[in-house]
Amino acid sequence: MRAVCGLLCALLAGGCAVSRPDHFHILAGPSQALEARSAFVMQVNLRVSLPTVVDRSEMVLSHAGGVTVFEHERWAAPLSEQFSNILGQDIEARRPSVIVTTRSIAQPDSPMTTIAVEVVELSLRKNLGATLEARWRVQHGTEVAQGRETFTAAPAGAGFDGLVQALDVCIASVADRLVTGLP
Repeated sequence: MRAVCGLLCALLAGGCAVSRPDHFHILAGPSQALEARSAFVMQVNLRVSLPTVVDRSEMVLSHAGGVTVFEHERWAAPLSEQFSNILGQDIEARRPSVIVTTRSIAQPDSPMTTIAVEVVELSLRKNLGATLEARWRVQHGTEVAQGRETFTAAPAGAGFDGLVQALDVCIASVADRLVTGLP
């Protein structure tokens, strides 16, 4: 009997050790390729902050009672870094005369504009898509433009990939608003 119990325990323990493969996701950015630039008219310093609940390596989905963290659905790079990079690329795609940086580049002849974006809420929901509420401040010299808006996008397909594509659409919508505040 002890041998049978030992065998059953070993089989059960082995079954618990089965792991699911991890899936890694990245934000895609603008669909059109960015042109190489040797000169630009305006330099934009971009700062983005995300809520801590979603700025993690695991994918976080929202639901009525809170959030669910998916251990095997992960971001391939930190979400805050991807968000900032994609938003910068989206801005550059809409304004070819602009170069977006996260740190100042020594260009004394180039006017410097600062954009600060605070993502107030970012939620991904199965079957509903992405919702992104952001507030921003665009400062060029003494001129300041501020805004706050909520952007939504339906999932572009099934599963997590569709939600990632919906988030890409929301980030592109933020870029659309930000370029209206640039001189």
